Amino acid sequence: MSTSDWESLKAWLVSLDAIAEETQKPEDVRRLDLSGKALESLPETFGMLTQLAVLNLAHNALSSLPDSMRACEMLSNLDLRRNQFEALPAVIAGLSLRSLNVSGNQLKNADALRECDTIRVLDLSSNALVTLSGAFAQDNELRTLNVSCNYLSDLDSVFESLANAERLNISGNALKALGASVGSLEALEALEAGENQIAVIDEAFFSLEVETIDLSSNQLRHLTLQGLESLEELMLDNNPFETLEIAEDFAPYLREFSCDGCGLKQFLLPPSRFLEVLCYSSNAIEEVPEAIARYEKLRELDLEDNAVRELPDALANLLLLQTLYVEGNPLSDKAKKIIEIKHPEICDLTMKRGIVIDEAKAEDLEQMASLLEFLFAIESDFTFDYKKQLNGITRLFEYEGSDLLVARDGDNVVGMVTMQRLVSSAAGDFIGQIEDLVVMETYRKSGIGSRLINKIRFIAQEKGYKRIQLAADINNDYALQFYTRRGFSRTHLAIFHFKNA
Repeated sequence: MSTSDWESLKAWLVSLDAIAEETQKPEDVRRLDLSGKALESLPETFGMLTQLAVLNLAHNALSSLPDSMRACEMLSNLDLRRNQFEALPAVIAGLSLRSLNVSGNQLKNADALRECDTIRVLDLSSNALVTLSGAFAQDNELRTLNVSCNYLSDLDSVFESLANAERLNISGNALKALGASVGSLEALEALEAGENQIAVIDEAFFSLEVETIDLSSNQLRHLTLQGLESLEELMLDNNPFETLEIAEDFAPYLREFSCDGCGLKQFLLPPSRFLEVLCYSSNAIEEVPEAIARYEKLRELDLEDNAVRELPDALANLLLLQTLYVEGNPLSDKAKKIIEIKHPEICDLTMKRGIVIDEAKAEDLEQMASLLEFLFAIESDFTFDYKKQLNGITRLFEYEGSDLLVARDGDNVVGMVTMQRLVSSAAGDFIGQIEDLVVMETYRKSGIGSRLINKIRFIAQEKGYKRIQLAADINNDYALQFYTRRGFSRTHLAIFHFKNA
């Protein structure tokens, strides 16, 4: 292509604020962010960007890519989220992509994937796919695959092609069974399979080395949990169990177990001595056994909305317990006394009623900025400036990698927590950075802070963050105790600030 072609392409990219005016030649362009530009097409000269490695085309109106992109041989990361693709563009078959995101399109066909055997991270979620049969080459390099929220009813042949996959999200489809082929997932570490119609699970499933499993909101009625020696987290919420049994060899290192809304009448005791989170809310459990004392590491116990009248004395000896939910049970005075012996602030019986924890909305931002005055009043490193704080909260709200939660009492925002996504070289992946956790003074010591931190931790877990971290004023003893009691550990790192003029 000619010099004039480059000048034309450059002018187009400059007009979109994608590159600097000083860019000399197409080979200088290594990364491009063209997201949210209302693009319906790309110029045919786009292939001149032969050194392009990362391309973000999310949130546009694209339905095709120019053939000239075959020349972009260095392209490894391509983001096509929320466009109008009905089929994967054939041009990607000639690229050496490592990461491809095509979520939120209208895909009915993904056949081009068979020629894309270098992809390691693939997101096909929220499309209109009814089959992926034959979509993956047998020698593919897939490590992370997300096909959630499609119309898939059979993934047996797909499982057979995913021997290297470590993270798999198949939730929100129409699967009715996990057949014997699930045993092909030899490298699997995390499986999300919620919101399907799964009623049958093959024995091969229990030999997997998987660490995290979500089978919530399926049609499981009879299940014996066994094997799964590497399992650390299991969610079985909202399954209509008639029988649920746990074998003695089940998940010896299990840390989190949740059976919310499963119709259980018996408090089951997983054999793991490492259990930290146990949820049996919204069941029909009448008795909590004394054997709960075996869970010396238990941090959170949720028994909300059951038929529990008595609590075992052993509950008071769980020294690491930080959160106890028992609202909605006909507790006796003796049971309430056991809670008093423990720390009453950890229990939802002391939590203020009528407070709703919700995602922040644009109309909340002004109240959230005002709340920061309460936080900065006890943090000597910061001085409150409403305009500056409103600008910061607004930018954080608009940032794609952020999560903002508020505690509402009617129309009033009385508490908040914010978290943004960071990349940690130490963790080798995404982590969550909590920026602001604050509760209005008159609402403190009523469980709101616990509810905010618990929900933000759950969000971080859903997003696969390797850890969450925060900074707290070293003189704020209440905050330091609050975080320590909720599982946060102090590090040996000091935080340094350098202000730009």
